[in-house]
Amino acid sequence: MDLPEQVGIMVLPQTVFFPHHLLPLHIFEPRYRAMLQSALEGPRMFAIAMDPQKTDPHTRPPRIGSLGLIRSCVLQSDGTSNLVLQGIARVRLDHLVQTQPYLIATPEPLDDPEKTSATVSVIREALHAKILEKVEKFDDPGLPSLQEVKSFLQHLDDLHSFVDLLSGCFIRDPLQRQKLLEEVSLTERLRLLLNLLSQ
Repeated sequence: MDLPEQVGIMVLPQTVFFPHHLLPLHIFEPRYRAMLQSALEGPRMFAIAMDPQKTDPHTRPPRIGSLGLIRSCVLQSDGTSNLVLQGIARVRLDHLVQTQPYLIATPEPLDDPEKTSATVSVIREALHAKILEKVEKFDDPGLPSLQEVKSFLQHLDDLHSFVDLLSGCFIRDPLQRQKLLEEVSLTERLRLLLNLLSQ
């Protein structure tokens, strides 16, 4: 995937945004209105990163967030906007090129460093099967769509999409979500997700 050379960054408290997810946003702060206008005039993308100060003040600001594509945007009469952002990639946001009035960084894609082999494939499939077993045991009457989610996951072959969708749907703790987002190895991400779902 070709990433834009520069993207704005929206920093949100306790919000970890995963690829393959949709995030509805209400843009009202002047700095983010400016960021949105720039994104709409350019690649229609910006990144979401969690504000660590709202979770653990001793952690450094996340260098990793998710790049999102603006799928729809409606400008309100008061200058605010409602939009839907679709997560498309986890990215490293180390190289800041602007800090005011909003952050701008050069996004770097995070590629899985692990080489796919027969052994790795077997390990991943075993983790995938164990995660599906865990999810199948979930039962929440307050979620009428849970059965549809389970059925969809049974037929989802892309393990990257699988782990990101499950992480976004079932892991609630922001710091745990951030760990899942930052783990570049698909095998380790599957292993971490399984451990979190088992707790």
